[in-house]
Amino acid sequence: MKNNYLKVFALSVFMLFASCISSKVDVPYSATSREIVQMAQTEFNNGMYHRALAYYSTLLQRYGNDNAVYVEGRYEIAHIYIKQKKYSQAKPMLEEVIELYNSMPPGSLPGAFKKLAQNDLAKIPG
Repeated sequence: MKNNYLKVFALSVFMLFASCISSKVDVPYSATSREIVQMAQTEFNNGMYHRALAYYSTLLQRYGNDNAVYVEGRYEIAHIYIKQKKYSQAKPMLEEVIELYNSMPPGSLPGAFKKLAQNDLAKIPG
């Protein structure tokens, strides 16, 4: 139950933050979560971090109720912040991802993002 409150609170805070992102991206309403992730990854690979963040924001707005999508979106946003050296923004998101893994039954979330979050968290100075 605590896990659900944490997730709802974090999603609410993120939705407020996401509404402030200045980059607008056009995502068809018919786009699946995987298609949005691919759009975000393409922008990330092209160094267009602000656009990738906007895609991940859309992903969480539309599909964030799915635990697997939520964890992936939150991790990817934190990872972009790590790349931008915005450690104070990345750290709580990475800690949240790890906490979600620790509070949910094993196997209920995609395996990779816990380790990726731990690796990115270790990159934060101090």
